Amino acid sequence: MNFKQVETFRAVMLSGSMTAAAEALHTSQPNVSRLIAQLERSSGFKLFERVSGRLLPTDEGAALFADVERAFIGLQSIEDSAQNIRRAGTGKLRIASVPSLSLTVLPRVIQRFRQQNPDVAISIHTSDSPTATHWTASQYCDLGLASYIGEETPGVKPTLICDVPGICIFPKGHRLAALETIGPEDLRDEEFVSLLHNDGTRARIDRAFAMPLDRRKLSLETPFAATICSLVGLGLGVSIVSPMVALEYRHMGIEVRPFRPQIRFSTYLLLPADRPQSLLSQRFGALISEMLTEAAKDWQ
Repeated sequence: MNFKQVETFRAVMLSGSMTAAAEALHTSQPNVSRLIAQLERSSGFKLFERVSGRLLPTDEGAALFADVERAFIGLQSIEDSAQNIRRAGTGKLRIASVPSLSLTVLPRVIQRFRQQNPDVAISIHTSDSPTATHWTASQYCDLGLASYIGEETPGVKPTLICDVPGICIFPKGHRLAALETIGPEDLRDEEFVSLLHNDGTRARIDRAFAMPLDRRKLSLETPFAATICSLVGLGLGVSIVSPMVALEYRHMGIEVRPFRPQIRFSTYLLLPADRPQSLLSQRFGALISEMLTEAAKDWQ
């Protein structure tokens, strides 16, 4: 007994004739008759009888069909499950992200993603770049978003998906509004709102103010670029941030200008190195890459 014989038997039962079954299976009527005969030999009983020119199932054939139909319903359930996985993935997506993204661009990406994948559960885990990298490498998260990566990133596959020049932000009405471009010397004696000392982005910004150019006042620190924008909007200082973050906080009363020399703000998509990428993470990675690329066009 094999699947082809059972499939043919089911087609005959559902259609009521060998000829109709052959049409449904895209084969010939003699081939259907041959497969039914083989199934009768292997099962040890007749499946059909001809009564007044009609093909009718025997009691044994009817009993076998009941089991066959249950099996095919199970196969249909498996096929439906495969279609659901193909359409919506496995149903849960865990994202590790730095605050500069999870507090700004990421919610809009998730909004669009949910429009296309409404039944997917999404969990956002926010921390600094090293922690986001660790969460991704350990497979605690399905993918990660980091602002910088080390020279070696064991356990993750990083892809640069966005790279834009930083901009100087300051309160509305500030003297810097008279300048078209701002450099380190223009921020002399200004209260400069910084990221924390252990932040890799802070280190890159500070290098642009190497002595003797660094005459900033450094008395305000925060781990979040979003908080920097809020503090600047309240008139508590100036700073340098990614334009992706600044655009989300223009309503806080900040103005922006290009900064020279350029300080690049990067975004890396991180994937676990030792794990096949799920359909959901593929779709999400493609979507955030697309949206960041589009948003970055005005700042290249």
